Amino acid sequence: MLSGILTSVLLVLFVGLWVWAWQPRLRKGFEATARLAVDDDTIPPGEVRADHEEAGQ
Repeated sequence: MLSGILTSVLLVLFVGLWVWAWQPRLRKGFEATARLAVDDDTIPPGEVRADHEEAGQ
């Protein structure tokens, strides 16, 4: 009985997290985060760009 309740609670939490993640208002932030790995021009706030040319001098 306890395992059934635990499974149900975890299922509800999973569905709730899935619904939250697919909200349209969060899409812009998720897309910006996904582009960070391939976009060299964007530096997140608080980070310093370390170019290879500057590091060798």
